[in-house]
Amino acid sequence: TGDSSGEMASLSAVNLGTGRTATAIATGYHHSCALLDNASVKCWGRNYYGQLGIDSTTTTGDSSGEMASLSAVNLGTRRTATAISAGHSHSCALLDNASVKCWGYNYYGQLGIDSTTTTGYSSGGMASLSAVNLGTGRTATAIATGYYHSCALLDNGDLKCWGLNNHGQLGIGSSTTTGNSPGGMASLSAVNLGTGRTATAIAAGYFHNCAKLDNGDLKCWGYNSYGQLGIGSTTNMGDSSGFIGCN
Repeated sequence: TGDSSGEMASLSAVNLGTGRTATAIATGYHHSCALLDNASVKCWGRNYYGQLGIDSTTTTGDSSGEMASLSAVNLGTRRTATAISAGHSHSCALLDNASVKCWGYNYYGQLGIDSTTTTGYSSGGMASLSAVNLGTGRTATAIATGYYHSCALLDNGDLKCWGLNNHGQLGIGSSTTTGNSPGGMASLSAVNLGTGRTATAIAAGYFHNCAKLDNGDLKCWGYNSYGQLGIGSTTNMGDSSGFIGCN
């Protein structure tokens, strides 16, 4: 839709459920999500890896009547969402208690659950999904998802990213994938943004991230083959010790 004359004029709105409206949206590779006015989350589209969070692999939204019966994501007992983000084949939500839950494809640990178990595609998976371990006493204020990695802005202004790290996109001074094995999240370092610097916003791309800092500066790290880090070179940043805080 949108590639022929008149199609947009007749385009229907997404059926979010009777009486429901949206307050935020997110789009992944082949799926879409909405945060609804009742703080629930619904996702639709391709669902091969459970990225819709409906405890099945049923692709939804491509047949008549499916959207009307689409279930909200089970975020946990009495939990609601305040923000959402969609990656390639996974999704994340910031919850009302400032925790983070991610579901879908998890081969690289992008769900942050210390395993490579894909979640959201089989019965009971969402109900038992653990929140991301952001560190002792830490909570999140914002989230962002890339291709196969995820990031959270923490309550103290730190940033933590987990999942695939082949180009240094986690900003931990190495190319070690994190979140895919026991204990990885508990020992995950915050991104070194520079001495005394904290973050106020985060955005994630394919293999890179950018953060707005407390002094208004912008820093980006990860894959840089096309100059997407904006540092006047094509040097990847974040995959070697000490690079982030100095760039």
